[in-house]
Amino acid sequence: MQDENPAQGLGRRNMAAAAAAGLTLGAMALAPAVRAQNAAPALPAGVTATQIARWDVARLNRILTTDMPAFSGVNVEYPAARNAVRLYRVTYPSVVPELGNKPVALTGLVAIPEVSQTTLPLVSYQHGTVYGKQEVPSYPENSPETQLMIALFAGQGYLLTGADYVGMGDSREPQGYMVKASHQQATADLLPAARAFLAAQGLTPSQLFLGGWSQGGYVTMAMLERLEAIGVPVRAAATASAPVDPWAALNGFLNFPRPNDADWVGTLFILASFSYENYYRVPGLARSLLKPEHYDVCRSAYEGQAVDPTKIPTKLRDLVTEPYFDAAFFAGSPFGRMLFENQAYRWVVRTPTRNYYGDTDEAISQGIGRLAMVFQQAMGNDKVEAISTGPTSHRGTYARGAAEWKRWFDSLA
Repeated sequence: MQDENPAQGLGRRNMAAAAAAGLTLGAMALAPAVRAQNAAPALPAGVTATQIARWDVARLNRILTTDMPAFSGVNVEYPAARNAVRLYRVTYPSVVPELGNKPVALTGLVAIPEVSQTTLPLVSYQHGTVYGKQEVPSYPENSPETQLMIALFAGQGYLLTGADYVGMGDSREPQGYMVKASHQQATADLLPAARAFLAAQGLTPSQLFLGGWSQGGYVTMAMLERLEAIGVPVRAAATASAPVDPWAALNGFLNFPRPNDADWVGTLFILASFSYENYYRVPGLARSLLKPEHYDVCRSAYEGQAVDPTKIPTKLRDLVTEPYFDAAFFAGSPFGRMLFENQAYRWVVRTPTRNYYGDTDEAISQGIGRLAMVFQQAMGNDKVEAISTGPTSHRGTYARGAAEWKRWFDSLA
């Protein structure tokens, strides 16, 4: 299904971009920034940055005390923001490994705290599942989850980045949902672009931390795998509600449903089937999975068009064709085989990692939440720890988990 093995590393175009920034792949996240005397370093070819907002301390604290509780349904005591933050949309070059390293231009967020220090820790945040192309980090007004990261981390002196992923933000491609190599590429390629931009501002990232929720938890683990493979040091990685094994997660929804499964899990099947059809070039894949009477509205939703949400079934039995409810058929189908290959936990993790999960999360079971730890422990590896946030919903797990990330990262930074 692919012209080139995605495990071959970052694409050639991005190697050139990293070289233009004075960075090697193995050190792109942590190499010291170098400024020419009396001149800011030039940005690499294809990298641009536009300031989109400045959020003052009052705005950041309103996110922590009012907006996030409204979004998550739980009250969490976050440390108050101490400084204002400048927000930038960065455009940078990348490639799509699944399409023969096709060159693309992607967007992401860089958030800079207004502090006197010039050497600061950096958090790379990976966002969760969304339909809308602009419900992403570089459009933070549309992304409540990103707003929390800005207020919680950048509001307390951390540099913050967040890739929009392939097909999202200002990218012209279709969404590449749970397409592992593209996620790895988009997130890893933002790092040298962000470093170059930060160097132009006279700033140097010190330690690199990773964090992500839901789909972004999966992307965080996939990103960590890539960064470890190419020698980029990561101080620590943390996730909340991470579906590290998409095959197990979706198989569970079909064949072992729980009473509290969310009525929106059909979204996962819609986005994944169309994404895999496009990026792994399997014509008719989505049509084989989705019932004919719902195919057109599902395709419109995947493409980011305005649709009536009541037209999309909330029960999987009404949305997914009957053969996929047979576990053997699901496992042997092209869709099942691709999901199986897109796991994000089956390697020897070397970075301290914490996977937070909710006991009553309607999207991620406790088994999925603990899976990476159990797999690593089976080998005798203690680098991954799974931690419960208690009886929390999907959003509640993020709200509480992010507060724990902050405490943990602070202790390490």
